[in-house]
Amino acid sequence: MMNPLISFGSNSKSNSNQNFSRSISLSIFDRNENEISIQTNLIEPIQLIIPGDPNLIIPSMILQNVTSTNNNTPHNQLFYLNYINITNNITVSIHFEVHPFNISLAYLFIYKFDQTPLLNSSINLIDGWTLFCPSNLTNENIYKYFVNNQQTSDHQSLIFGLRKLNSIEIIEFCSNYELRIYTSGCYYLDSNNNWKSDGLIVGSLTNHYETECFATHLTTFAGGFIVLPAPIN
Repeated sequence: MMNPLISFGSNSKSNSNQNFSRSISLSIFDRNENEISIQTNLIEPIQLIIPGDPNLIIPSMILQNVTSTNNNTPHNQLFYLNYINITNNITVSIHFEVHPFNISLAYLFIYKFDQTPLLNSSINLIDGWTLFCPSNLTNENIYKYFVNNQQTSDHQSLIFGLRKLNSIEIIEFCSNYELRIYTSGCYYLDSNNNWKSDGLIVGSLTNHYETECFATHLTTFAGGFIVLPAPIN
């Protein structure tokens, strides 16, 4: 059964994360109409695709005017750093979308939970990284990166940095880019009518209009979606 949009659940703090999601209820019954309990594990989970609001208008990307910082930023600060707050009573995943104005450039992306990431020839203090290469651009010329809700669990913030790369490793930015960050989540309704996220994993197929979830049981599920405001530099 699919409900149009989420309208129930008693923990109001978490409801804000499901503003743009439908909920789905899944159950299996035997021939006598008795519900059959289904339990699996995260090695072989149940995959769910939960649609969001088809009328949702996605906010425009936020301009990152990094070229203006070249004259004011010390050359030992290799990365353009941004801070985002991920404090929540239920877990969320984080999705990064970067639209470079010059699609021939490549970037190094790093991040660290709860403190500033550091990466150079002598220090490696990061929780994750990736390379954004022109061959990885989507059809919309966007780089995408995904941090799932298992990784963000028990953390309050994430600081990420972006650095332009080229063959001679010029430090200064020579092209601006646009940035959009959104969080998503997978939730189930417990016996007390509260939305919970434990035991659920957000999948990498999640996008603006639907949430991929992996579960180990059947119940009422919902997906969350929030576009974050501009990160703090």
